[in-house]
Amino acid sequence: MYTVGRTAQLTGVPRETLRKWEQRYGVVSPARTEGNYRLYDDEAVRRLSVMRDLVDSGWAPRDAARRVLDEPVGSVSSEHRPGSPLSRVDDLASCGEDFDVVRLESMLDKAFAEGDLADAVDEWLMPSLVRLGEAWQQGAVSVAGEHFVSAAVLRRLAQAFHQLPHPQPGAPHVMAGLARGSRHELGVMAFAMVLRSRGVNVTYLGADLPVESWVDTARVLMPDAVVLAVPTVEDLPAVREAVQAITPIATVLLGGAHQGRVEGAEALGHQIGEAAADLATRLTAA
Repeated sequence: MYTVGRTAQLTGVPRETLRKWEQRYGVVSPARTEGNYRLYDDEAVRRLSVMRDLVDSGWAPRDAARRVLDEPVGSVSSEHRPGSPLSRVDDLASCGEDFDVVRLESMLDKAFAEGDLADAVDEWLMPSLVRLGEAWQQGAVSVAGEHFVSAAVLRRLAQAFHQLPHPQPGAPHVMAGLARGSRHELGVMAFAMVLRSRGVNVTYLGADLPVESWVDTARVLMPDAVVLAVPTVEDLPAVREAVQAITPIATVLLGGAHQGRVEGAEALGHQIGEAAADLATRLTAA
């Protein structure tokens, strides 16, 4: 039996990812010590190692988990799932290199039509955008190429958002957007899309909204929650100001890379689709 730390070393899977794969996909069921520490056996280590190989080769985590659970571990290979855009996280960066608008838009259409929107966001879209950013940093994709892809993704997210059915009367209501000076919309727009797909009434206010507008709108709408993102360090002052002003009116929740650096608001975590689905469940239950 192996501790979680030793299992992470043996499989090459970080501790937090181990926990997510266990809780979200049920790939392994570790034993527990009397002190409630997790212990993994050889079979669990093999399963996790195979799943890691599948994910590293381009499989979406959910599909990799199904493959590991459905077939004997020794027979599972690390081939790509054929035909699925969700198995290829390098494609957005590739489109940024050659400016292929037809391929890019077709890929986005297929990705958002293939299954659950939360899974598409967490398992394909956000990892693909990370790869795009890495390609830009390495010089493989130009500034124009990165903007070309990001603009197309934002258009597709907005289209998906508006094509979703209107929520039922009495559905929970959430305001979402970005604080003054913040313009990185992709994450919060994806969050709003998934939230609406779960039956929540979402008022999406977009980027660069002054704190006075947040306060005035919250007083008019009286939402069940307000969601802002903190994608960059530069956004922290404006978000802190907005949180302080909005919290007397409504509950504020934060996403983005620097969400943990703002006091007075609840951090949503870094899995956008999962966080939106969880919030919808909480608000509906309440």
